Amino acid sequence: MPILKVERVISFSSEDEVHTADNILGNNTSRKWKCKTPGEKNAVLFLQLEKASKITGIDIGNEHSAYIEVLVSRSGNDDDYKTLLVMSTFMSAIESRQSTNINRVRMFKKEDLSKPECEEKWDRIKIVCTQPFNRHVKYGLSFIKFHSNEGDKSDILDTNKKLGNFY
Repeated sequence: MPILKVERVISFSSEDEVHTADNILGNNTSRKWKCKTPGEKNAVLFLQLEKASKITGIDIGNEHSAYIEVLVSRSGNDDDYKTLLVMSTFMSAIESRQSTNINRVRMFKKEDLSKPECEEKWDRIKIVCTQPFNRHVKYGLSFIKFHSNEGDKSDILDTNKKLGNFY
């Protein structure tokens, strides 16, 4: 499945001086996005996709968040976000308090996403991270990737192409 290109960061609730929101745009997973101060109620990140697309999968790399939720919208409907991925657990209360498994990665398929939202095209993403169990850490994301099955023709064999002396 092709990975959708995130064009830019539209906005964010806060960002650490080193671990800025723009770090999410790169492919370097060692560059993370974290909230500015420990104990924030939630950390929110707004992203703009390159074009409106159906999202059929999401890969999320955690950075000390207990819960992560993904909402979607279209340009022009800034306040009308719909839930694509319901609030999902990335750390238990015990893991949060002990700061263990802070970089858990979860991959969500189309079956894990909300219906009918996964059947429609979206170009705005709102990510909400929360950490209610440990008020002494900065939290956010280490990476996020969005997948689509649109435009993926690599699995289809073109019978009209000739490869060398073979058909």
